Amino acid sequence: MSGIAAILMKYLIGLVGITIVVVIHEIGHLVTAKLNGIDVEVFSFGLGPKLLATQHKGTEYRISLFPLGGYCRLKGSDDLSQALIHKQKQFTHTEEGSLFSAHPARRVLTYLSGPIANLLFAALLYAILASLPTQVITNEAVVATTADYPSLFNNQESPAYEAGIRKGDKIIALGEIPIDDWQALETQLSESQGHEQFTIKREGATFMFMVQGTPKPEGGFRYGLTPIQELKVGSVRYGSPAYSQGLQEGDVIVSVADIPVMNQLDLLTVLNDHTEDEISITVEDTNGQKRDLHFTPGRNERGSIVLGFTLAVETKEGENTQFSIIGGILKGWNVAEETIASLRNLVSRRDADLRSEVTGMARSALMIGDITTLGFESSTVSGIRGLLYLMGVVSISLAVVNLLPIPAFDGGQVVIAGLEWITGKQMKPRTYYHLQLMGVAFVIVLFLILTLADVRHFLALRR
Repeated sequence: MSGIAAILMKYLIGLVGITIVVVIHEIGHLVTAKLNGIDVEVFSFGLGPKLLATQHKGTEYRISLFPLGGYCRLKGSDDLSQALIHKQKQFTHTEEGSLFSAHPARRVLTYLSGPIANLLFAALLYAILASLPTQVITNEAVVATTADYPSLFNNQESPAYEAGIRKGDKIIALGEIPIDDWQALETQLSESQGHEQFTIKREGATFMFMVQGTPKPEGGFRYGLTPIQELKVGSVRYGSPAYSQGLQEGDVIVSVADIPVMNQLDLLTVLNDHTEDEISITVEDTNGQKRDLHFTPGRNERGSIVLGFTLAVETKEGENTQFSIIGGILKGWNVAEETIASLRNLVSRRDADLRSEVTGMARSALMIGDITTLGFESSTVSGIRGLLYLMGVVSISLAVVNLLPIPAFDGGQVVIAGLEWITGKQMKPRTYYHLQLMGVAFVIVLFLILTLADVRHFLALRR
């Protein structure tokens, strides 16, 4: 598979995921509209010219040319046109089954059903995710201290170093609790009261150190420890510069730019100081043979080097829970809260990094495909988990955005129908029409802004 084919495959995976989420949204409108006596003229899978179509109970179900989402067209456009042509102050001659002949409460339910379908779909995805087998990373609790790498940790003090712990020590117990891996140590330290006894192994001997942690502003205590990991290559991204130069799984990196490196912290230190475009890496293969690789790595938006490979990690079976819709709903609620908080920060301009990460469909699809592909490189289950999780995020995001009280969005339609329901007065056709034009204009502008953000991102990657 060529590099272009690999990118196209990622796009395809992402677009399929986004399309499924959009179609679920439209199915919510379709089902609720029919239950409320509102006719659905067209239900389309995809956009653009229709390729295939069939009629069923007054609705044309079609497959359109571009498989990007879909739409559900409710009956009522003729009513609006006639009201505008005859300059009517209200919808007086509505067709049976028209949106404008339905009670406002039925319209509210119809418009809410799309976002609700997305929220329920996300809850289902997260319930399924909870029941899938998991593999969690496990690293030996072999540590370095922040004092060993001042440039990486902004000269942060290390209580552990001051107490006597040194780079390469393996922590085997915290107080009376045995420590199996770094993840277990992190869990125990997150509950620390600030004073801990570390039992370590160093060159075959066992030592104990009492360490007084430094309070963190956000709560808890800092001990100035970080895990170290050997530089054994786990996977190499297909089509990356490192891949083209022959870097393989199992290779061990022994030096970068002629500087010896022993662990990932050494590697990061060298990369942070590296200013040239090309980089040289010396690796040792499984047969003990050394070879030099020279290539120009990619860079991310911040200008940091992206090498195109991951380091090998050990995994173990994680704890699985049973399929639970309640658990899925709770997880979906947490994601929805994060989405709402992100929107609030975006609008209030309190998060410049967040504004730089705003994406359109193209970049979103690529991100979904990229993360899913990375998961599949590890295992089939990891790929499926990544795809389902991201589809849940997109589904919730679509629901939240559509509930915004903007004309042409579901939230705007709910507000219009809700006001009519409360006041008992129907909105004038011309007012309704102008609000829809404003909503469509907003959507077009938003689409252009997001597309521009995608273009700027891709151009930045090419520089």
